[in-house]
Amino acid sequence: MKKLISSLVLSLFAVSTIGNTVFASSEDTQYSTEILTEIEDVANNSRSIELIDVDELPEGTPIVNFDTVEDFEKALKELDEENKDLQVDVFEDTKYIFQSDQFITTFAGPLNDRITVFVKTSLNPLKAVTQPVRVTVDLKYTYTGSGSSKKFSNVSSVKSFSSGFPTDWVQTSHNRSYFNSNKGVKIKLFGYNVVGAVIKGQPIGAKIADEITFSYTLGGSKNIFAN
Repeated sequence: MKKLISSLVLSLFAVSTIGNTVFASSEDTQYSTEILTEIEDVANNSRSIELIDVDELPEGTPIVNFDTVEDFEKALKELDEENKDLQVDVFEDTKYIFQSDQFITTFAGPLNDRITVFVKTSLNPLKAVTQPVRVTVDLKYTYTGSGSSKKFSNVSSVKSFSSGFPTDWVQTSHNRSYFNSNKGVKIKLFGYNVVGAVIKGQPIGAKIADEITFSYTLGGSKNIFAN
């Protein structure tokens, strides 16, 4: 009898424990849904972020913590202000946007120059932790002339990448224009880095928009600071 009573008590305790666990899980789910809805509403009003599944974040992705959704919203507003000159949706892979309307029919090449561009640092908490110190740019082009008279005739390809630390820079598009009688080219790279964030206890993944602008002159240094 004592064994039966003990067994019933243990069974009732187990049911009670499971019931409490289910109840707590339901509350947690409701809380998580409410926070995620708030976060999505904030993100949908920003051009500088695209939310992704947290499971898509590569191992070692930087994590930024925000105590409140309001703190997260403030950081996004500041980032939108920093990105106010962006003329494209950097999350769309459009490759190539603009080219100078100057054309030269005779040319030599093509050549490929590999350039190191040191990135202009952002103070925004979401952007700063993801930006690489530098990106490598492969510039494929044709030219006319020789020596000091050498000029670009066409920049046919611009591809950039980073070392993967703290995350991979992903270029989605670029534009370019020529200056100094086509002896130099100004390049704007558009793309993003990924970041993780924990907002009021809720983890998310995100793509953070960025733009890298630099100018390159034929025969000039291949180590360049972004504008």
